[in-house]
Amino acid sequence: MSQARSISLTRRRPIGSPLVAAGTSMARDHLLDLADRMKCQIDFVEIDEQGAVLPEYAGKAPEVEMLWCHGRFAGSWVMSAVDALPGLDWVHSDFVGVDALTLGTFVQRSIVITNGGNNFSRPMAEYIVLGMLASAKQFPFFVRNSDAGKWDTSRELSELEGAKLLLLGLGSVNSLVAKMCKGFGMDVVAWTRTVHTSLEEGVSRHVSGNDWLKEISDADYIVVGVPLTAQTRGLIDKEVLLEIAKPDLTLINLARGAIIDQAGLLEALDSGRLRYVLLDAYLSEPLPPESPLWKRPNVTVLPHHSWSSPRVITRSVELMGSQLHRWMSDLPLFDPVDLSAGY
Repeated sequence: MSQARSISLTRRRPIGSPLVAAGTSMARDHLLDLADRMKCQIDFVEIDEQGAVLPEYAGKAPEVEMLWCHGRFAGSWVMSAVDALPGLDWVHSDFVGVDALTLGTFVQRSIVITNGGNNFSRPMAEYIVLGMLASAKQFPFFVRNSDAGKWDTSRELSELEGAKLLLLGLGSVNSLVAKMCKGFGMDVVAWTRTVHTSLEEGVSRHVSGNDWLKEISDADYIVVGVPLTAQTRGLIDKEVLLEIAKPDLTLINLARGAIIDQAGLLEALDSGRLRYVLLDAYLSEPLPPESPLWKRPNVTVLPHHSWSSPRVITRSVELMGSQLHRWMSDLPLFDPVDLSAGY
């Protein structure tokens, strides 16, 4: 869990009184177990799959101060639950992105959102490294040949050592990618919204502002790891892909589909400028069967599943336990979402 940001707030519940929390039945089971371990009392209001309060809990709904968005859920589910809980102070999401939420509602009602921190960082970072290795070793090519029973030694492979990696964003996932790439001897450049005065482990140098555009022309790998905001929508556009980026580029996006201009991506693929593309996020999900991204030899389509690991539930519950302890003790919460910035 990142401790770079924390937030204090004034809550209505007197210290020592029962916490009234809401969430799905899955969240209930974990919360009650946490309450037992922490020797505190939690009254629970269950939310159904549509984001509505179950009828038997309707009388308690106005007292709910915390909503735990635990497990799989959509932005519409969160907003429905928020609308049904008029006394809400705090929403905790197991995930990090909040682009599917109406943040103005949280601002107007002074509701704090905390996110999942590094719940999914390791499996996603491992998939990014896998993507770079798959590109360098042309693994998709050999998988297809293996399926077809074809022996072909015509391809020259490459190594990661000395290759340049441009990380767009340095959140929990890309920070871990930088650490992992240290062992490969890669030149790792990280672009962030704010200027960094010190280098994180594995990062060769930082850039900010529009300087990332200067780094693209000789980058062998680009990993998209920024949140989707008004400023990042369409960040990787047609000009970047067809004119600025180095030919034979490997592009990896496990963040949000709208950060990459889809028409420009397809044109770059058709022109042969891209060596390999690994995608786990799309404008529309599931990716429609008619999408031209399917069945390309140099594109791997993941079904928004790079986060998957049996350990993510454990991490999510542990993080909730840590945040819950701080909330019950009137201590600042970690990893609050900056509602003005959108992440």
